[in-house]
Amino acid sequence: MSDVGVLIVDDEDFYLKLFSDILAGRRYRVKTVHSGEEALSMLRKEQFDIIITDLMMDGIDGLVLTEKVRENYPWVDIIVITQRDDVRLAVKSMRMGVFEYLVKPVDRDELLLTLDRLLERRRLLDRQNKLLDESMQYLHAQTIYRRCLEILSTLDFENLCEMILGHLIQATGAQGGLLWLTSPEDRAEAAAEKLNLAGYRGLVAPEDFPTAIAILEDSSLAALRNGTPFFASPRMVLGLPSKRHDRDALFIPLIVEDVPVGLLLLLDKLREDFTERDQNIASTMAEFSAIALKNSRRFQALERVGLRDQGSTAYNMTYFIDYAGKEIYKARRYERSFSLISVVIDRYDFLREHFKSEICLQMSRKLAESISRVVRDSDILAKVSDHEYYLLLPETDAMGAQMFVRRSREAFWADPFISKMSTDYPVSITLGAATFPLDGSDFDDLLGVCRDKMDKARASLYQRLHLTDKSFWEMVEILIGRPEDYEGALEEASSNFRMSENTDGSSAHGVFDEVVFEGIQQEISQQAVHGADSKAILYEVGGVIDREPRAVEKILAETENARVFVVGSRGKGTMVSDHPALTRVFLSDDNLDTHRLLLVLSERLAYAFLGVRKNDNEMFGFHTHDQFLVENLIAKLQDHYNFQRQY
Repeated sequence: MSDVGVLIVDDEDFYLKLFSDILAGRRYRVKTVHSGEEALSMLRKEQFDIIITDLMMDGIDGLVLTEKVRENYPWVDIIVITQRDDVRLAVKSMRMGVFEYLVKPVDRDELLLTLDRLLERRRLLDRQNKLLDESMQYLHAQTIYRRCLEILSTLDFENLCEMILGHLIQATGAQGGLLWLTSPEDRAEAAAEKLNLAGYRGLVAPEDFPTAIAILEDSSLAALRNGTPFFASPRMVLGLPSKRHDRDALFIPLIVEDVPVGLLLLLDKLREDFTERDQNIASTMAEFSAIALKNSRRFQALERVGLRDQGSTAYNMTYFIDYAGKEIYKARRYERSFSLISVVIDRYDFLREHFKSEICLQMSRKLAESISRVVRDSDILAKVSDHEYYLLLPETDAMGAQMFVRRSREAFWADPFISKMSTDYPVSITLGAATFPLDGSDFDDLLGVCRDKMDKARASLYQRLHLTDKSFWEMVEILIGRPEDYEGALEEASSNFRMSENTDGSSAHGVFDEVVFEGIQQEISQQAVHGADSKAILYEVGGVIDREPRAVEKILAETENARVFVVGSRGKGTMVSDHPALTRVFLSDDNLDTHRLLLVLSERLAYAFLGVRKNDNEMFGFHTHDQFLVENLIAKLQDHYNFQRQY
């Protein structure tokens, strides 16, 4: 019992000595003081378990001392000893929390028995508190376990993301949280996993955080691969500009079989900082959450199998509409992009009237198969009818959609069945693309844009002039026309020249000097990169590339997402550009000496200028904003010179 500290308070030395001697034989740790003031001072310096105090003292008496001890040191038990056997005092002191009220002279055995009873009660209370703590810990563990089971038993992916966020926030006492997840098509061997924002909850300003993050080996996020939750400043780890995110938060990696599938960020714990206990809770729940996410995606894949059209690899429209609704909701909430593609086999009714139905159905299946070869795991291809398909491309902007259209078209024509059939029959397909929110805010708006672009593609000069089988420079010569076409009346010009002149002003010919051409470059380039986030690709072709930067090169100071290519012959002292978005290509080609071309494609703009020199200062030129024609001009330019495809 030497660990039990007893403080004796009495203004008479006799009783201090008497009580000390009685307790000394029981090996208590005993200290004595003469007043209530000294007792309070002693309590501030040293910890005691029991106070034995006289009731009647000068200054702070026993009752006042009891009141202050109960207020500031509630774990200390108090025994009051007094010379007056006053029932009212006894009742008052007991109501204040005194364990026992004794009257002097105090019998030795009575005092020791009182202390024994007091210690027995303390032991029982300690045991009760211990059992209560164990019960609370068990109850808490059961609660965490039930949360984990609820997460593990949920297969709906959207609900699962919300549930994971909600349970982690509640279990740790955080005031807000965000969840980033990998895309289904991410592979373990990738050099960097890209995580996209999948949800947020609580007191969170989503605009303060990135919608996509990459786990690079040389970044702070590389620690996520360890799979252990850690404390860190979101501002430092995620590179946030706002200083209000300097306070340490809890980062929780979601790992399955050593492969990152997501990241949880919990912010601003109520009343205190996150603790090791929160870290342990998060670690347990993260294991279940990561497995649940993997299972949910597997279930989605299996579910899709049952929702596919029997005659093709495409999904039915019921599934597509449900998926599109969810994608629109996510894109609106998290300010993300997605694209809708419409694909149609042209003149299908004509083909069905003149050929066997098996041939037409085979053509439809080949279209679906060719598109399936270029889609990602997260892309959805749906069959509308035998001759029409829809595609939904999550996390895809307008330039990405244009690239997908190009790849799909090439995959279709590369199919041996289609290639053979097209030599004998009028086979063609038309694709239209629309991007949220650039082209519309709901499905009907996007579909309307798709159909409008398909109509424009069918009416494009590329189709009217039959340029499909022409090489790049053959296309240029056909579109520019002959010099004599510029000198007479339009009615006397060649048929191609007349067809290229659109009355709506979308395509036209003219004679241009160098000053006008420079002005066109400058104006069109600035329109293409309107806004710092605008994506664009620009080709300036022809002439001698010298030290002086061309107009298209100067716009790189205004944007981070444009790519500029300048193609021509090398001038004296000209160096390769060190700007990461600018590529100068030096070639020896007679066409480059006689022509000046400008090809521009962005999310909002398509433009082409094709000119051939008339004399030292003037050019015969053709310019257009026919998007389908511009896309094919750029595609054929890239193929002609073996440039890397940028769209």
